[in-house]
Amino acid sequence: MTALSSPQSLSVPAASEVTAEPTATEPTATHATATGRRQTPSRARRAAVAVTGGIACLLPTVFTINISRMLLTGVEADHRFHQATGQGLVLTALWLGALVPLVRAGWSGRRPPLTAGLLHLAFVIVGAALAVFAPGGGAPSLMAVIVVPGALLWAALPKRPRLRARVQLDPLLTPAALFAAAVFTPFAIGQLGLQNAATGYHAHNPHYWDMAWMTATITVVALLGALLPAARRLVGWLAFGATVTGTAGLLFGERTSWSLLVLAVGVVAGAVAAVRHRLGWTR
Repeated sequence: MTALSSPQSLSVPAASEVTAEPTATEPTATHATATGRRQTPSRARRAAVAVTGGIACLLPTVFTINISRMLLTGVEADHRFHQATGQGLVLTALWLGALVPLVRAGWSGRRPPLTAGLLHLAFVIVGAALAVFAPGGGAPSLMAVIVVPGALLWAALPKRPRLRARVQLDPLLTPAALFAAAVFTPFAIGQLGLQNAATGYHAHNPHYWDMAWMTATITVVALLGALLPAARRLVGWLAFGATVTGTAGLLFGERTSWSLLVLAVGVVAGAVAAVRHRLGWTR
């Protein structure tokens, strides 16, 4: 006991033997790898992400440029509502809004956000399902061109979105999502009916199917945001899609009552997002 308590018995390491501990503000590469937050992909993995991501993003990028040109120059002016929304810009925004975060995360070695994964899956699965119910106008072929590059991109990702998430209804987002479903579901069903009955131009160009695809995707995304705490930010797509669609309907001659109702969906979704942000509700 005396030897243990004696100061002379304590050994002090030499200065050369002291190893500095990394500080919290200077994380090492090992720490970043261990936590799984970020790990630089190999050149081959980055090349795979770049190639598959480029192929997947090529079609929506071309569509965005071409439809913007048509909308601005007045080509097929009687279809401006479709060009601004389902046939065009809102649909391609949903498309690229899912793909770009996946590609960026894959390139840097991070796990893509859940919202990007859910948006992409909703976009593809809803489109494929609706192509079964309304196969006219080349919808199944279009979905094949979309699904294959998207699947290859997911396969190339170093880390994939973690799709398992806690379920909890949000008291503000749930009514907004149900409001959107009540407005958009009958509209989508009606558009599928029009596509199946279409003749001539619309039998070869699935504008009506596009509109059903866009509104159904927005509805599914809104419901997922209301259901999953980790995906609350998906309400932004509801606010954006409904606001643009309602405004385009008013500008380009769609039924005023329906356009105002869709615009109201967008305003409500935007207000809910603002209130949640003000209250500090991140989940």
